[in-house]
Amino acid sequence: MYKWTGLLVICLFILSGCMDSASFNDEDIAAIVRGEEITIGYLRMLYPDEEIVSMMDEVVIAKLAEQEVKKMKVDASEHINKIVESYGQYPQEETQGAEAESIRAFADAQAKKLGMDPSDYYKKYTEISTEMVGYINAYTSEFLGELGEDEFGIEEYAEHANQLLEDLVEQNRDRIEIMIK
Repeated sequence: MYKWTGLLVICLFILSGCMDSASFNDEDIAAIVRGEEITIGYLRMLYPDEEIVSMMDEVVIAKLAEQEVKKMKVDASEHINKIVESYGQYPQEETQGAEAESIRAFADAQAKKLGMDPSDYYKKYTEISTEMVGYINAYTSEFLGELGEDEFGIEEYAEHANQLLEDLVEQNRDRIEIMIK
């Protein structure tokens, strides 16, 4: 009898590690980064459920960069504004083309899942994603300088930036807790 109970517990443990993020509620905590919670709902604003787990590393990096930028009292608004300018609005139906169709497909699916208007969803998605990238850019440029102002080419700059971010994660490894896998 105890053998079967133990086997059942092991199977349930293995299956729980394979859970899809769709089984979580928006309020559930996906990760804690240096004491700051990242919820499933926040991640759902950025990614489809099937991509949430695979994108956790990127979200953790962005959260660490944001925390560091704020700690250093660096103004990230210029970096965020540059990115906002490059984003478009939610494309209306009469707007054709592969990019417009791709944006609509993504935004429509996410908005439906979240019970939002696609245009409102895309606006919120743009705000969150540009802020994430803006903080990463502010952090890396604080240490490496702006992309056009240094001795690096774009590929070398990207390598240095990635190493800088990897080092930041490694320095904080013991202060990062991922709750979903």
